[in-house]
Amino acid sequence: MMSTINLTCTVVSDPDSFVAFQYYVKAGEVFDVHDYAVTYRLNRADLDPDDVRAAQDAAAKLNAGESLMVSHSIAT
Repeated sequence: MMSTINLTCTVVSDPDSFVAFQYYVKAGEVFDVHDYAVTYRLNRADLDPDDVRAAQDAAAKLNAGESLMVSHSIAT
């Protein structure tokens, strides 16, 4: 059975709010979907393509000092 993996993105600017074992993209970097999938041992094909584009767009719009926290949930 194929699962759909949805991504959620949150912009954070306070380093004290960073949580261990979360995936962060710093300002000036790109969201690398392949790296994300490998990090969490996910099937890249199961990641929602609209969510992937949204994460890439959000990462591209980060201001200096901001990071994008990316997480996921699996819908079956």
